[in-house]
Amino acid sequence: MMEFARLAFPPHLRRSSILKARHRPEGYDDAFDADTFWYDAIWARGRVHLVCPPFNNLKPAVLGARYRLDGAPARLLRHRAYKRHAVLELDARARPARIDVTIGDWTGDSAVHAAGLPGIDGARVHFYINKDNDLRWMADHARFTSARHGLDAVVVIDNGSTRYAPAEIAATLEGQGVRALVFEAPYRYGPIGLPPFRRTEKYLQTALFNALRLRGLDRAGAVLNCDLDELVLGPQSVFEATRAARLKFLQIRGQWMTPPPGKAPPFTHADHVFHHDPPKPCPTKWCLDPSGPLGRFSWDIHGFERLGVLHNFPARGFRFLHCRGVSTAWKGQGRLKVPEKTRHDPEAAAVLGDVFGA
Repeated sequence: MMEFARLAFPPHLRRSSILKARHRPEGYDDAFDADTFWYDAIWARGRVHLVCPPFNNLKPAVLGARYRLDGAPARLLRHRAYKRHAVLELDARARPARIDVTIGDWTGDSAVHAAGLPGIDGARVHFYINKDNDLRWMADHARFTSARHGLDAVVVIDNGSTRYAPAEIAATLEGQGVRALVFEAPYRYGPIGLPPFRRTEKYLQTALFNALRLRGLDRAGAVLNCDLDELVLGPQSVFEATRAARLKFLQIRGQWMTPPPGKAPPFTHADHVFHHDPPKPCPTKWCLDPSGPLGRFSWDIHGFERLGVLHNFPARGFRFLHCRGVSTAWKGQGRLKVPEKTRHDPEAAAVLGDVFGA
């Protein structure tokens, strides 16, 4: 299994929320990641990159800390601050094995990973975050994406699943004929604030997406970012269409799909052949060839940091089916209730039937 090189702050150093108390509902503070210094340390392109949550009140301490690579003092070159993560860059002509940091009388250390992931260079890769989703859903998603788009590999960030071990995820995916890399990440996913701050301090997913980018997904032939409950439809392979696009990038519009009226859970992807009436869109997802002009931009869940304008230009002919019943209902039971007003989707039914059978 694959690992991140996480380092936590000591008990006397804690990140504070930037939200006022009125925007933090009950349970918010328990879900907030107050102690992660960095999620991963990666040596790439002559620098060590530390992928971190935002530092908030700890920024002065972090930027004033003493860093060492294999025991030798290291120069902090840059602090890149994003909405839900930060990246520190240290000068490193050769790859170090370890990094340590001293703030006051505390010193912490971690391993440093070299960039590069086995079997990923040039591959068509799907990546997503997971917690306790049904293994059948993982198998079906890989089966579908392989059959329709020529999938080569799947990279999974496992956020502390208790239903199975990472090795079982890998075996499930490899059973569909694709390479599987499973990263263990049993860290706080992050809290949901009250509007308009619902996602403000959900650090984990965006930060780890960018850790994977630096670890080696930026060497893939094309990477698809969509969740396990989202299946991409299109006239050709989404990976090949992405490679052929002018920006080597596709923004993909989404549509909520439902099982047939009257059907009861548990549901599979194949059940989702109806859509809301009228149709109900959902936020876009994306596919990228990292060798293109957008390859070094910071990745976010629905697009790229500081390139939100691309959300307005979804690719023609492509959409993803957002399967509402493929859910552990961790946000509530509403996803498992079939809406009353739905309409049969002939295209979805034909494609899903072709892959999964009638």
